[in-house]
This record gives sequence, structure tokens and C-alpha cells, in this order.
Amino acid sequence: MIGTTLAHYRITAALGAGGMGEVWKAEDTRLGRAVALKVLPEEFAADPQRLDRFEREARAVAALNHPNIVTIFSVEESEGIRFLTMELIDGQSLDKLIPEGGLAIETFFDLATPLAEAISAAHDKRVIHRDLKPSNVMVDDDGRVKVLDFGLAKLQRAEGVSDSSELATEALTGVGTIVGTVPYMSPEQVEGKPVDHRTDVFSLGVLLYEMATGARPFTGDSQPALMSSILRDVPRSVVEMRPEMPRHLGRIISRCLEKDRRDRYQTARDVFNELKALQSESSSDGGPSQGLPVPAAPSVSPPVSSSSQIRRRDVPWIAVLPFGCPAGDAEVEAFADGLEEDIASGLSRFSYLFVVARKSTRRYRGEAIDVRQVGEELGARYVMEGGIRRSGSRIRVGLNLIDAATGTHLWSETYDRDLDAADVFELQDELTDRVVATVADPHGALTRSMAIETESKPSEALTSHEAILRLFLYRQRVSAEDHLVTRTAVEGAAERDPNNAELLAALAGLCIEEANHDFNPRADPLQRALAFARQAVEADPASQLAHFYLAQTYFHSQNPGAFRSAANRALELNRRSTDTMAMIGIMFGYSGDWERGTRLVQQAMDLNPRHPGWYRFSPFMNAYRLGRDAEALEIAEQINMPEYWGDPLARTLAHAQLGNRQAAQAAARDLLRVWPDFEKDYKRVGLDPWVYSLPDLEARILEGLAKAGLSVRGVSTK
Repeated sequence: MIGTTLAHYRITAALGAGGMGEVWKAEDTRLGRAVALKVLPEEFAADPQRLDRFEREARAVAALNHPNIVTIFSVEESEGIRFLTMELIDGQSLDKLIPEGGLAIETFFDLATPLAEAISAAHDKRVIHRDLKPSNVMVDDDGRVKVLDFGLAKLQRAEGVSDSSELATEALTGVGTIVGTVPYMSPEQVEGKPVDHRTDVFSLGVLLYEMATGARPFTGDSQPALMSSILRDVPRSVVEMRPEMPRHLGRIISRCLEKDRRDRYQTARDVFNELKALQSESSSDGGPSQGLPVPAAPSVSPPVSSSSQIRRRDVPWIAVLPFGCPAGDAEVEAFADGLEEDIASGLSRFSYLFVVARKSTRRYRGEAIDVRQVGEELGARYVMEGGIRRSGSRIRVGLNLIDAATGTHLWSETYDRDLDAADVFELQDELTDRVVATVADPHGALTRSMAIETESKPSEALTSHEAILRLFLYRQRVSAEDHLVTRTAVEGAAERDPNNAELLAALAGLCIEEANHDFNPRADPLQRALAFARQAVEADPASQLAHFYLAQTYFHSQNPGAFRSAANRALELNRRSTDTMAMIGIMFGYSGDWERGTRLVQQAMDLNPRHPGWYRFSPFMNAYRLGRDAEALEIAEQINMPEYWGDPLARTLAHAQLGNRQAAQAAARDLLRVWPDFEKDYKRVGLDPWVYSLPDLEARILEGLAKAGLSVRGVSTK
């Protein structure tokens, strides 16, 4: 076709060919620019399935607008030939750039991070690529990644369900041959099962593995053998093959390659966030200015908002220092290094925490330090330090969280484990889960310390970050006065930072409080909450707080399907956020799924046993609902949040049912102190709108309140 013309495009060279069509370089004679044409071959033009797939590619790519995804210009037809025009990429495909042994570390991250971001952007538009492989990734002459060939992409249905994998079916037709796409298929594609966006996460993992090692993770000398490898084999660790690679990279890739898609990263955004944080930590380009991490590129994942600029003076930073361990014990040293890395990465997943890059903290390894001096040198307000000791197969991990400005110890914990009896990676994951969940929780020592400082500032003077912390402080008290102060702070910050997803989510949460407690009421609070929550999700689809408050809004609006969808997404975004896990568990329980709700709350309590107590309100209600009143009282007395209404309410109900009338009335007075309008509000909305789906629980609550002398639902025993 070279030299021929289609419409006003003069074809000048062949670029390639594949199952979806031939690609040509052409000159757009009207605009005077070079473009790429993808032409559907004549022999396929009469095939409705091929035509449909070709047009689907056009729709899918046209819906995307991202610097790392090829731009489609138009879909055209000339003389019966269908073709699309797209930007011409001057460069090489990734399969020609990966050397034996894999890419250099810096090059790996320069390509892998934008690749993951591109796939994440496609998923945000409900586009699944389904054919990720090195030949579909171009690197232009400026080093920019461009993802090509969405020819097998499927637009996800709105409810998140996609049909069976056409790719697997097509691959199986070439009996006895290895189709080029097969090595990058997910297990569900190989088996011809329904696929969703997580199939791309697996394929991305295969790509990352090959980029890091120069070899594919799954091999076979025939198509059946290769497919069997994908379904059954566990590839060698990336770090085992290339010890110089960051340890956490091996875990990122291994998690992408989980056979069961439920065990993988649930979104490409999660992969991008992990790679971005690890890239920041591992980068050796340039150095900190005067010992400080570079403020323009903080090790933060994800940011509070894609539109917000995080300034060093606006937020308190946390530094995870190298843990002390016995000199010469290589196994413990490696364990300590991995634990430091995982904890720093885990903390950075919370949008309201900002973690100093590890490249700035490594220089303190093996040194005697003064935390105040280190905090000043690093620009960190908070410092986590620790030590690991070994006795035979037993190790003891001791960790401390310190306010570097004052030297005050905010939190400390000791963990004793058997190193020889455990998988090292699993042990690191377990300890990371516990440390991060306990420290980073909105009610934890670190966040609470930051939040309390916001009380000394006028509401109108709070930054976006401080306004979010004020919200967390409000959630520990819940009163009309605190609601007004918090609302003023959040609304003022949102006016100054209108595209901040976290602030929009906070506004949704405060509107829900207006509806539930009649605090400082305005018209249509749940409708306003829904509008704010949707804006928050749109501003940052990776914001857990946005999806959390969207779920809570749907819960209170009694929309069960939408609630479950948003709740599941919130859980996926950060499974170390025990606050989110527990609250969503309570909502699942009240919405009728008591078993799942109780399981989630218990999981949150196991991860964060130091939580002061509102988590326990759910197991309290479970015991109370079943008439196990002595057990319920025991749980109620473990709640240590006197300013949270659930604390005195639990004691009121348990004492009342046990016949402890004086104790019940004393607890009821505590309840009215922190929630003066409890009786009026309960008559209006109850504890939660969906509690009535559990009539046995509702009946026992009313009975207990009446026994304690509280007037609810128009019934008074006073």
C-alpha cells in the first residue's frame, strides 16, 4: 500500500501488523503532519466480529486522554476500507528495549511507573486493555511511555461485570502453537472465565517481571505447557534473580501475579502508588538539600488531591529511621531493612500522612542519634525508631513513635515472634499490618497528636490538611458544638482548595452528621452529602475517604446496592485502614449482613488492639442482640471513649438489661451529657436507619432504654 492514498492520507511506510490489522505510517496532506493508520485488512472487513472489535478499539481509546496512552485522532472509511488515525510514535517497542538480565533500576522505574499510571487511567474510564505485552508498549525518543493497541479492550459495564474472555478463546484456536499474547495472559483468561480490570493487573505484573529480570515468569515448550505454567507455577522472586533490586519490588510484582484475582492488587492505581513510592525511595538522582528530603517530590502515596500542592510547612512529616539490630546477623539485618521499607510504604498509603523518603533516612543506620536533632535535619515532626534483638530462633521487635519537637514518646510496642518458624515475608507483612494500622488510624497516637494541635488554631486559619485532622478529632467526640467548629474549618479550607477530594469527602461526612443528629441543620443534608461524595470520587478516584463517605451516604439513604459497591471499593483502596474497615463492618451489620460486618470489625480489632474502643460497639451490639448481657457489659466496659456517645450508650443498655438500675441511670446521664438531644434524635431517626432491618436488635434497644428511664419513640418510663 506504500504510495497509495486513503482519503487525504498518503501512506509512506509499513509499521507493523497483527491480529487486529495492519499499521502504516502516513502523511496527513491536509494538516501536513505524520500519523499512524491502523487499517482493517480486506479479508476481515466482512467479518462482523472483527469489525465490531475494531470499532470498539476506537471507542475505547477515544475515551482516554492521558500522556502515556496513544492518542486517537479519527475513525474513517475510504473506498470501503475502514481505518483509524492516531499519533505516530517515534521510538521503539518495549520488547526491543529489555536487555538480557533486565533493565537498570532507574530505567525500570522510569518506564514501569508511567506504564502503571496509564493502565490505571484506562481503568478509571472503565477500559480494560486485555492484551498488555511489551510489543504494545512504545517508548518514544524522549523516553516517554505510550501504551498502544486497545484492540482487545472492553468497556466495563457500569455495574462492573464483564463477559467471557474472547482473548482466551482466540488463543486456544491455534492448537500446537504459542500465540504471542499467551505468556501475558491472566489465569482467568487462560481458562476462558469472565474477566475484569484485575486481568490487566496480572498482565502488568508479567510485564514488570520481564522488565526487571529480562525473563518471563511463566514458560513452556508448547501452548498447553505454557498455559499450565500460568495456572500453577510460582515464579522465582525478582529479588532472588536480581538482588540489587529493592526488596519491596519483588513483593509488588508477586502480588500482581497472584493466581486468584481477589489476592492481587485490586486496582492498577494501587500498583502505581506502590511503584511511585518505591521509586521515590530508591532514586539516586540528586541528593537532599542540606540533609533534607526534596520538598517538591515528597514520598507520599497517594496525594491528598491531584490538584493540591503539598508544601513542607503545611504538614507534619514522619520519618521511619533504620532499626537497630545485631551486627553481623545478615538474616536479621535483611528482615529489619524489609520491615522499615514496608512500614514507611504502608504509612504513606494514608493520604493524611506524609513520609520522609528512605533515601534520606538511610544515612542514620548504625549511628547513635538524638531524635530531636534528626527531626530537625530531616524536617520531620515525628520519628519512628526501633530495634530488633535475636535469641536463637526468637526475635523481639521494639518500636517507638516520638514527637521530635518535644521528645515525647507517643506510642511504643514490642512484638515477639519465631523467625525460623515463619515465612519472613509473611512475618514482615503481619508486623507491618499491625504497626501501620495502630499508628495511622484516625484515632491512633500519631493522628490524634496531629489532630489535637489543630484546636489551638482558629478554624478559618486551618490548612486543608489540618481541616481533615479536625474532622478526625470531631469523630471522637460528636457534639453540636464540635460539629459547627469542624464544619466551619472544612468549608473554609474547601473554598481555598475547591478540588481537594479529601475536603469534599469531609463535607459529605459532616452533612451526614447533620442528618443523623440534627446538628446545625440545613436543607436536604443527605442530598448534599451525596453531591459532595460524588464530587470527591470524581476529583480523586483513588481517595479512600471519598469512597468511604460515598458508601456511608448510600447507607443512610437506604440504597443497599450502591452502598455495597462503594464500601467494597473503599476497602480495596487501603486494607490497613482499620477505621474504614470497622465502620464499614458496622454498616454491613446494620444493613442485614451481620456475619460479614462482625468479621470486618473483628479483623479491625485484631489489627489494631490499641484502639480506644468504638470498634467494640459492634461486638457489643452482637452480644446484646443475642441476649448475652453479661458478655455485652464486659465489652462495653472496654470502650474507653467517654466523649463518644457509643461508650455510655453501651453501658446504659447492658446495665439496664442486667437489672443494675442505678448503674444504668448513671450511664444514661453520661449519655445525655455527650448527646443532650439523644431522646429527641432517637425518636426521629434511631441509631442508624437500617437498624430496623434487625427488628430483634431494635426491640432490645428500645427495651433497654426504657428500663434506664430514657424516653424514646414517644414512650416514657420516667
